Amino acid sequence: MEFSIGTCAKIDQVSMVKQAEDLGVTHFGVGEGPLLFSDPYQFLALAARETSTIQLGTMVTNPLTRIAPVTANSMATLNALAPGRTYLGIGTANNALRSMGNRPAKISELMHAIEVSRDLMAGRRTVHKWLGQEREVEFLDKESGFYNVKDHIPIWVAAGGPRGLAEAVKYADAIVYCLGPNPEMIKLVRSRLDKAVADAGRAPGSVKLVSLSWFYQLENGETWEDGVTNGFGSGPISSCITNSGLMDQHRDVLGDAIVDASITAAQQYLGDPTAADQPHYLDTWAKYLRGLDPKHRPIITQELVDYWCLYGSPAELREKTALMLESGVDITQVFLSNPFTAQRDIDNIGHSILAHA
Repeated sequence: MEFSIGTCAKIDQVSMVKQAEDLGVTHFGVGEGPLLFSDPYQFLALAARETSTIQLGTMVTNPLTRIAPVTANSMATLNALAPGRTYLGIGTANNALRSMGNRPAKISELMHAIEVSRDLMAGRRTVHKWLGQEREVEFLDKESGFYNVKDHIPIWVAAGGPRGLAEAVKYADAIVYCLGPNPEMIKLVRSRLDKAVADAGRAPGSVKLVSLSWFYQLENGETWEDGVTNGFGSGPISSCITNSGLMDQHRDVLGDAIVDASITAAQQYLGDPTAADQPHYLDTWAKYLRGLDPKHRPIITQELVDYWCLYGSPAELREKTALMLESGVDITQVFLSNPFTAQRDIDNIGHSILAHA
């Protein structure tokens, strides 16, 4: 089983990547939030030296906090430390840009960054558009060990809408989508992915579907509310934010109840930007992925937790993982939304899910 773990980079917890590798995790990614977390590439470089088989990547970077040649260099440098076991995870961004008070990247900006990064990471000359100019760019010394452009670096694209999906499959090796153990939602995304792959003229199955769920193993006597408090915190709201547009277009398949619940949660979290009492963006994101912010507790309902989270007893975790794979997921991924409890969660994933795969 291919199983991926994502979390935010916390530089004093690099040892968790070796822990994950030893337990059978195949991929490990760390997010990028300049005002929120440690730098992902410094974290991954240290992890590369401590591991030997696990795939390492960003989960995810974006085209605005780093321009494409810088991203390509960072990945190719990591690929020199961990040859053939790196991947570039990239998307339009949610926390990285919103926490700075800025908009996420446009699809056109994302696609150009992917094109340029892909070509550079493959050792090719390409055209980079930046600051109103178009200039040819290329790594200038591919033989001296500064970076590795010989081993392929897969590209994982975090897509959150129909247009993004259609564009991303032109270049992606994998599509990352916020998904929980709900067959209808998984099958909907799988069918749209397969159609987009066919429309792009690519071979069936050439683009993998990577689910992104929020994880917590319930201990004896615990309920979904303990999962929120002790586990994924406000994480499920991110799934609502990224998926509300697609869900709104497919009410006939998904049902009004979960669509309305997800849209409402996203709106309550982000607030009304035109309101006079709109909280400052730094305050909004101050406790993001650091456990549960009490003010968000009323937004997170059992309906949302059941839909977006991989949680439950060990037996339930195995059943839900199997259901997701049967419904069309190629690589199961969980994002550990609290770095302070990540080692506990990694241990539970290894012993409750991967040991029985």
